[in-house]
Amino acid sequence: MNAFGIVRSGLEASMMRLTVSASNIANAQSTGAVPGSLGEAGQRAYQPVRAEITPIAQGGVQARLVPVDPAYRLSYDPASRHADARGMVAAPNVDIASELVEQIAAKLAFEANLKVIATANDLERRSIQLWG
Repeated sequence: MNAFGIVRSGLEASMMRLTVSASNIANAQSTGAVPGSLGEAGQRAYQPVRAEITPIAQGGVQARLVPVDPAYRLSYDPASRHADARGMVAAPNVDIASELVEQIAAKLAFEANLKVIATANDLERRSIQLWG
């Protein structure tokens, strides 16, 4: 894989990290029925995911979505239409602070990959000037 292919894979992985984290934050306050509860006819809680980044043998990285386990945590909300007899609902297992850190890391990785592109372009331009 050439340098631009490697950088492109890094940019795509960074975008996936940012998109997934934003989705987790956007759905963090949603709730659903507790799995296994009686009357579980209501909607299920949002399933948070994370982007797992793995290196590729030819160079670059590959990102894939992995469900967060456990997917939900119990939360007390007796007024919710999803509440069980104890007043408990399933809330997505999303830690806002961790998601914000993930977004910052994704942004920095994206910027680093952009700098690699800029440097490669500059080197190519200088080589053409030198060797005509």
